[in-house]
Amino acid sequence: MPNKSMRILIADEHPSQRLQLEKMLNALGYYRIAPVDSFEDLQRLVLSALQPFSLLIGNIELASHAGVDLARFCRVSSQIQHALLYHSQHLKVPAVPQTERKAVSISLPKVPDSEALESFMAIVDLPVVVGRLPLPAGLSSTSGYPKQRMNFAQTVFSR
Repeated sequence: MPNKSMRILIADEHPSQRLQLEKMLNALGYYRIAPVDSFEDLQRLVLSALQPFSLLIGNIELASHAGVDLARFCRVSSQIQHALLYHSQHLKVPAVPQTERKAVSISLPKVPDSEALESFMAIVDLPVVVGRLPLPAGLSSTSGYPKQRMNFAQTVFSR
């Protein structure tokens, strides 16, 4: 089940690619999406964000027009948790070991298709276990003592 609170940025100068990516994300259940068409807008959003963005999906050429390495920009920015970057060219999202999923950045040869995007979202949007409380010793199933049944009918209604 998708994490509906994920904040996602789509950075591409081509409106059709931005719209295609947004529709694919919507189909996967993600709706908190901000599309931008220039590196200046991307930089402005990232620098002024009060909360970090969960994911940036961006065209590498968008930043290279401004003389910026987008992969490096994502690595040094504390406001971008994960990045899915692509060049303007069928692709496959590489496997990422569970231990390396803290901040995932992948570079693709072209705009991600729905299969690649779904694979990447499965990597970065893992279910979060809020917490588990241990049962008291008397209630745990491993205590080894059978539960005693109380017969309140004898004590309350027999008077």
